[in-house]
Amino acid sequence: MLIQFTIENHRSIKNSAVISFTASKDTSFRENLLHPDKKKTLLPAIAIYGANAAGKSNVLHAMKTMKNMIVGDAAKLLKGQKLPWEPFGGNANPTAFETVFMYHGVRYAYGFSFDENRIHTEYLYYWPNGREAMIFSRDHGVYEFRENVNEQTALSNRTPDNKLYLVSSNDWNLPQTENAYMWFFEKLTFLMEEEPARSETVEQILSSDTKKMRILKELMLADLGISDVSIKSISGHAPVITTTHRIIHEDGSVEYFQLRMDQESAGTQRFFARIGGWLQALDQGALLLVDEIEDSLHPLLTKRFIEMIQDQHVNVNGAQLLFTTHDAMLLDLKFFRRDQIWFAEKDDKTCATELYSLASFSPRKGEDVRKGYLRGRFGAVPFIGGDDGGEIQKRV
Repeated sequence: MLIQFTIENHRSIKNSAVISFTASKDTSFRENLLHPDKKKTLLPAIAIYGANAAGKSNVLHAMKTMKNMIVGDAAKLLKGQKLPWEPFGGNANPTAFETVFMYHGVRYAYGFSFDENRIHTEYLYYWPNGREAMIFSRDHGVYEFRENVNEQTALSNRTPDNKLYLVSSNDWNLPQTENAYMWFFEKLTFLMEEEPARSETVEQILSSDTKKMRILKELMLADLGISDVSIKSISGHAPVITTTHRIIHEDGSVEYFQLRMDQESAGTQRFFARIGGWLQALDQGALLLVDEIEDSLHPLLTKRFIEMIQDQHVNVNGAQLLFTTHDAMLLDLKFFRRDQIWFAEKDDKTCATELYSLASFSPRKGEDVRKGYLRGRFGAVPFIGGDDGGEIQKRV
C-alpha cells in the first residue's frame, strides 16, 4: 500500500508537493480504512479536485514517469540516451520523486533525483522489525551500502549515469532490492487514456465464472440494464462483445435482445474498458491511478467504482485508488472523509501547482462542502464573472 508520494520540480509542480494516504484523526468512516500493520492506518481512496490546467493530472503523470523509469521503457535506455525529464518552467534543477510504501508487511522509502542526462541521487531504506535500515544510497556517483557490500559495489560499477541502481541491481537478481522493484512492477497500475474494451480482454475475464459473476453483479448494481455478457463469433469477422438486455412487458412477459458493444452507450463502453483493470487491482491489492474518473460515466456509475474500493467486504486485499475529477457530486462528507478530498491549485504569480487536503480547512461535520467548493471557499476552482465583461479570474 502507498503511504505517501512526494514530487518536486515536475511539470507544473515546482516545490515539494506531497500526497499522503495516512489517515488523520477524523473518526468518520473508520470501517473503510486500511491497516497494513498495527501502527499504520491508511486511506483506501483519494480524490484530487482542481480547475483545468491546475496541475492535478501532473500528480499522476509524475508517478507514471517514476514507474516508467523503473519498469518501463525509460528503464531500458542505452548509455547516453535522455531521461524523461520535464522540469518546472524549463529550469535546470533536478526533478525528485519519492514513494513510501508497504510491501509484504515491511515499510520502504525509495526516491531519486535526475535531469535529462543522469541520476543525481538515489536511495532505498526499509524498516524490518520496525527499525530503519539503509539498503543503498547514491549521491552523484558515490554509493554507500550496508549489506552484501562487495556484490553491490560491483553492480554499482556496472550502472551507467542514466540508469537507476534499483533497475540494474534487479537485472542481476540482487535480493536486497527485489521487493522495492516488485512493488512498482506489481502494485502500481494506471487507467489513463485507456483503449476501448477489446474482445480478447473481455474473453479473458469471462473465462472465469467467478469474474463474470462479479462483472454481472456490478452491472446490476450500476443499473445498466444488462443481464449477460458474451463473446460472439461471426463468420469472416473478428469476435465481438455482445450484451444481453432484458425487457419486462406490461403483461409480465419477458423479452431479451442483444447489442454489440459498439451499439452501447459511451458510459457502458467506458465501464467495460475499465472493469478489467478495476478487478485486477482489487485481486492484486494494487494502487490504481485514474485520470478524470467521471469521463463518459454516469455519476452513479462513477460512485459505484469508488465504492468497490471503499467497501472492505469487496476490497479484501487492500487495494487503493488515487484519481482526479471535476465531479462535484462526489464532494460529500457522507461519502468521503475530509482527508480523502484533495485540491490542486495553481499560484497566480508563479503558476506553480500547490496540493492540500480538505482536512486543512477543518470543515464542520455535516457541512455542505460541495457548495463551499463551488463558491471558492477551498480554492482550486475557476471563478467566471465580474463587471469586466466576463474576464475569467481565480477566486482564492
